[in-house]
Amino acid sequence: MIRAITCYSITCDICSSEYDTDGIEERPLHFETAEQALQHITTDGWTADDGRLICRACVLGRNRARCVFEGHIWCHWTPCHCRGLIPDHALFGCDLYRSCLRPGCDAHETTTLAALPTTDDAPGR
Repeated sequence: MIRAITCYSITCDICSSEYDTDGIEERPLHFETAEQALQHITTDGWTADDGRLICRACVLGRNRARCVFEGHIWCHWTPCHCRGLIPDHALFGCDLYRSCLRPGCDAHETTTLAALPTTDDAPGR
């Protein structure tokens, strides 16, 4: 006989990792009810904060969770100084980059000078 069985699995709302017991099996655990899943993960270091499920790694010191909720704290745009050592920069020129200042957050962005707003686009002009 073949029959469909409904089950529940948990995925972190920050980093999208699936819940498993040791990280080695690389397959998520499944639960019979949502309540059973929530009870199990909260005893294993995960949190359920305002309906968002956050894994142990994101809870324990990576500030990515805080950045997701509150936004990144960006540094100023900085020009790349690789002088063409990065292959794409040798072909297309160096970009501008910035990173999040919050400790433990590894978010960064790149852009070109042409993509940044000009002073004519600034409010009050």
